Amino acid sequence: MITPEQQKGLLAHIGARHISKVAEYFYQHMIFNRNGHAYHHNSISEVFNGRKENPKIEAGIWAFAEDLKKQKEKEAKRKAAILGIDNPVENE
Repeated sequence: MITPEQQKGLLAHIGARHISKVAEYFYQHMIFNRNGHAYHHNSISEVFNGRKENPKIEAGIWAFAEDLKKQKEKEAKRKAAILGIDNPVENE
């Protein structure tokens, strides 16, 4: 189950419209419920906010956060290369 501390960290990392972003990620990566349908925003929200437990949704949320972190790091490196900065992570 996602704890309140984890939820705050995820919110800070993912940003606004976090449930929609997670739902889109699930659809793109074919993370569906046992009936083969997309998870409803309400189901994702309940798990994200720690009101409900669902290991598959939780794993998908963490996978999304990890992919988002990798994308942000890649983008920071790309921008740093353009600007000629040695270590982009320190400059954020």
